[in-house]
Amino acid sequence: MKREIGIDVPIDLSPKTALLEIDFQPWVIELGHDPDVIERAVFIRDEFRSRGALVVCTRYLSLDARDAMRSDPSTEGARFHPSLSPQPGDLVATKHDRDIWTNPDLDLQLRLNGITHIVVIGLVTDFGVDLAARGAKRLGYDVTVRSDGCAGTSVEAHRATLESLVDDGIDVDSGMPGRP
Repeated sequence: MKREIGIDVPIDLSPKTALLEIDFQPWVIELGHDPDVIERAVFIRDEFRSRGALVVCTRYLSLDARDAMRSDPSTEGARFHPSLSPQPGDLVATKHDRDIWTNPDLDLQLRLNGITHIVVIGLVTDFGVDLAARGAKRLGYDVTVRSDGCAGTSVEAHRATLESLVDDGIDVDSGMPGRP
């Protein structure tokens, strides 16, 4: 079923649904156009967690050790935002380029947990979120992007990416009436 951007439709939060959080790390957050996305992402995470959904926290770490801010997960820039740090029971998936699906363990872990539906939030809409949503669909998952939990490199890039995802048959839900 194809949905329009911004339509407020309930998302199925069955045990077969996982929340995939893309790159909530300080160095990536700086690239996003909307600083309020963190507060909304925390709200979304709490909503999913309260209903027993699996939460997957992803992070982008550089393979270049000279780039300590982006390669060492203990540094300020590379660690998870404090409000969105992994909690007990969450999965943590590390990637070394923009596409989380280059980590084959993620697909395996989701399938072992019986996940069939992935809801994507994160940063930035026009790179990591886009690749995560398209990759999940390619792997056969039902996919929804919660646009209120995402921010692009600009408002225009955010909206254009969401429109492209809808055009390609990926559900986009704002979670909030009137918000793209």
